[in-house]
Amino acid sequence: MKLFLAGLLLAGLAAAQTTDNFDDLARRAEAALDSNPAEAASLYKEALQQRPSWPEGWFYLGGALYRLGRYPEAVDAFHKGLDLSPKNGTAWAFVGLAEYELGHLESALSAIGKGEQIGLGTNEGFETAVRQRAAMILIRSSLFDQAMAQLQPLSKRQENSPAVVEAVGLCSLAIAEEPSKLPERTRKAVEMAGQAMWAATSQRGNDAAEGFRQLLAAYPNQPGVHYAMGLYLMDTDQHAALEEFEKELSSNPSHWPTLLVAAFLKTRQGAPEVALHLAERARKLVPATYHWLCDAEMGRALLAQDQPAKAVPLFEESVKLQPDNAQTHFYLEQAYRRVGRKSDAQREKAEFVRLKSLQDPLALPGVVNSTSR
Repeated sequence: MKLFLAGLLLAGLAAAQTTDNFDDLARRAEAALDSNPAEAASLYKEALQQRPSWPEGWFYLGGALYRLGRYPEAVDAFHKGLDLSPKNGTAWAFVGLAEYELGHLESALSAIGKGEQIGLGTNEGFETAVRQRAAMILIRSSLFDQAMAQLQPLSKRQENSPAVVEAVGLCSLAIAEEPSKLPERTRKAVEMAGQAMWAATSQRGNDAAEGFRQLLAAYPNQPGVHYAMGLYLMDTDQHAALEEFEKELSSNPSHWPTLLVAAFLKTRQGAPEVALHLAERARKLVPATYHWLCDAEMGRALLAQDQPAKAVPLFEESVKLQPDNAQTHFYLEQAYRRVGRKSDAQREKAEFVRLKSLQDPLALPGVVNSTSR
């Protein structure tokens, strides 16, 4: 009996010593995290050997490794922490940042999306970095509308960092390229366009007007500049906006974002036959990710020409390609109703109302909101 009790006491003493050692390692690692990430990483690894079920330790280890540029190890550490505690938006976003640095863009965007759904926390600098990286991924896929949607929340706090302005400039000119790969003249145009469009997005009207005046004066023949100016004018003067789009197409006829937004305006202004031609041209040029929008624009033009039977299959294809966009369901509901398919129309109307209550989707390239349709 005495030997049994002695064994229990020794085991308890060993456990206490292990706990003390773990606590000491955790304190030292936390103290070193900002000033010496290499030391912090070493200490966190040692602590995690004693307590591998410590999710915060894996997260802090991942953060230290990320700062050291050891991105594959950082991804592994974050995932081990997320296996234990998956509802950590910051950790998911860090996975996205690390995957971005590794060039795994699809994985990066997926992880960032999970982080945003859970919440990115209260660190504004971190949120800015995450949204800017997500925007750059989307820009490289020519998804300029989605990229702007990533950046727009930052305008509410007047975020004005060079990286954000540069991303806005790429969206404004519809350039799906890394800035470092652009000629110097184009980079300067991107910067000016970004400053002007970001001023407009941030509700700084005077700065926006002056910025676009300077942009047009400095780069009147730069591809995308008249497109950007047209987007800026869309909410205040659609006739002037269309003039800018026509200028863009006269010198840059393959600029597909201009073709699409010009098609939208031509239908609205009573020239659906021109709109149909523009949308058909655009569909031959756009990335596959925008085929749904071309289909929708062609369908709108056909509805305006009182040809709903021809519009139906186009809207059906648009809904198939972009099922979460409220406007595609709205157009399909209109087409179904006009060809007498009442039950199908009711279904599409219900889906439109459901989606519209969840989001206000962006449906045109750049920064044009689909509610303006």
